Amino acid sequence: MAARRALIRFSGPPQNRESVNGPALDLQYLSRDGEEGYPGNLRTTAVYALTSENELSVEFSATTDKATPVNLTNHSYFNLAGSGDVLGHELVLAAGRYTPVNDEMIPTGKIASVKDTPLDFTRPRRIGDRIDQLKPKPGGYDHNFVLDSGGLAFTLAARVYEPKTGRVMEVHTTEPGLQFCQLGQTARRRRAS
Repeated sequence: MAARRALIRFSGPPQNRESVNGPALDLQYLSRDGEEGYPGNLRTTAVYALTSENELSVEFSATTDKATPVNLTNHSYFNLAGSGDVLGHELVLAAGRYTPVNDEMIPTGKIASVKDTPLDFTRPRRIGDRIDQLKPKPGGYDHNFVLDSGGLAFTLAARVYEPKTGRVMEVHTTEPGLQFCQLGQTARRRRAS
């Protein structure tokens, strides 16, 4: 079965409030039983908070009254330099494995090691250092990494550092995988050279 909702449309006025993390914005959506063919009333909440440590916290939750598939995520793209590309950002992923895909970018069902591949970010590496070693598709990074934690605890999954500004972004999750996507900049860089 496909994931529920290609896009959740949050409805109603956003709720501004103070949270334990700091100022917060609550967004909610109720997907009624049968919407898009899925069972159960699904109430989703996304909370965006700015902490006193100048961190952005994003938390998702959902409740339902019937068994139904749900996979909430965030598709934000961050450039810690503020402009240009992200190829000089240093990335570490807590993932020694990934899920290979076929020529149509569909997962094959296998799990492979990142060792000795351009997907090995188990220690700090610049995003652009080995990007040219990737196959023509996807034209950059758009890969699912199997996290070492196995989704068994809320833990650090990724850390990105931008050396010129000193900015750092960390991603913590309870999920077993992380999709790292950096597309489009490779093609622009190749045209410019």
